[in-house]
Amino acid sequence: MSPEAQQFTEDFQTKLSRLNNYLWGAGLKDPVTRIQQVSFLFFLKMLEEQDNAMERAEELTGRAHHSIFEGDNEKFRWSRWRDKTGTQLYNFVRDNVFQFAVDLQNSHTTVSQIFRDAKFLIPDEVTLKRAVEIIDSIEFSKLETDVKGDLYEGLLQSIDAAGELGQFLTPRHIIRPMVHMVNPKIGESVFDPACGTGGFLIASFEWIKYQNSSKESIAEKNGYPIGYGDRLKKAQWDFLIQKTFHGYDVDPEMMRLCLMNLILHGIEGAKIQRKDTVAGSETDDDLRQFDVVLTNPPFAGKVDLERVKPTLPVKSKKTQVLFLGYVLNALKPGTGRAGIILPEGSLFGTNRDDKEIRRYLLENTKLEAVVSMPAGVFQPYAGVKTSFLVFRKKNHPEPVEGSPDKIWFFNMQGDGSSLSAAKKYGPQYRNDIPKLLELWNGGQPKEEKGFSWFTPVKQIAANDFILSANTYNPHAIEAEKPHRDPKEILGEIEQKSGTLDGTREKIAKLLGGS
Repeated sequence: MSPEAQQFTEDFQTKLSRLNNYLWGAGLKDPVTRIQQVSFLFFLKMLEEQDNAMERAEELTGRAHHSIFEGDNEKFRWSRWRDKTGTQLYNFVRDNVFQFAVDLQNSHTTVSQIFRDAKFLIPDEVTLKRAVEIIDSIEFSKLETDVKGDLYEGLLQSIDAAGELGQFLTPRHIIRPMVHMVNPKIGESVFDPACGTGGFLIASFEWIKYQNSSKESIAEKNGYPIGYGDRLKKAQWDFLIQKTFHGYDVDPEMMRLCLMNLILHGIEGAKIQRKDTVAGSETDDDLRQFDVVLTNPPFAGKVDLERVKPTLPVKSKKTQVLFLGYVLNALKPGTGRAGIILPEGSLFGTNRDDKEIRRYLLENTKLEAVVSMPAGVFQPYAGVKTSFLVFRKKNHPEPVEGSPDKIWFFNMQGDGSSLSAAKKYGPQYRNDIPKLLELWNGGQPKEEKGFSWFTPVKQIAANDFILSANTYNPHAIEAEKPHRDPKEILGEIEQKSGTLDGTREKIAKLLGGS
């Protein structure tokens, strides 16, 4: 990062902190609400900046540009209303500017979707004026798309959201290796049925660009290689930003944040829908199949059996069982690939629905990898132990009891963090993710003592389809210590008890004779 970019980032973070404090002090205690209100104002300012850029491009290229601010809409430019004050400013933004954004069509339909049914929640004129002044000092037009995206990611993660927004944020250092292993490619569709703020979709976008970049354009950012997709043809680029990415989320506010996040990363045409993925009425979208599915579904929810979608392969009250079934149905046979994070309990649970979904998984997919992650990866939001699975859908179901296939297991003991509620990152913490990708070896995984091994599918089938890595880890076997006979232990207890009773009698006599 250049010194200028570094300075801008630091200034942005300082302004963001001030804005966050203003909104919190004005009564917006919910972090998601604060992020939403800030994001709405960001977009209102960027609409004018984008329109101005298109007008300049028209002068240079001769391509006609029809401004969204033509005619009566001139009054909705940020620069026209930012200087208003008091009630005049407050009422104009609340009653007019938001509706203008909702009514946008043509190239700004995604922005229209973001503002549809949006609620203006900044509580008073003074707080709004301060927010407008701070945002007015940020020149988004001078930022490259990837920098805008990074700053928005920082907005999502920096505002104090523990226990609230955190449930929607899968750590990016976990998302990236999953995307690497599933390997989405240009021309393929990518889907997240529990998309939250869009982390898997954005990481897939970055991966596809990197895979289609010349060596000269590849750089490193935060320890990860990035590229700008300069080898992509125009038709491929258009497909990438307009038709590749799809997502569902049941929370309408998360859907808004996801759309904002995607736009700021340069993904203009993603199809993000508000949708209860596993329950409620079923539509044609539920029957659609994709090339790649990447997701971290909710673990804690329960669903009434009567509301479970009828095409799901296993009926259960557990959301993780239902989501895994949905992912399996959503993959194209033969080529469809997926990566999904699951709680450890789903991998070794002995109840009917856990076992049945594991059987269905092994019968219908080639399970390529089970990566066991340490408890604490999702701290400070949750301490639950999880694993992620990587698999490819078969053309048709196959029995597994006599299968010649083997599954690659990797035991990740550290992710580069403290794994504690006081989450910290640094080189002092064990990080097995580089070793994971080294041994994954581009889809030709290797075994290495202390890290990875292969287990036959037929062995797993004979063991209630349990997929917990520790069940099969050959490197964790220790010499069994000989156990003493319980009768011997009981006799020793009785002997010591008798000795204790005798000691008590002696003490009592001494006390009685004093």
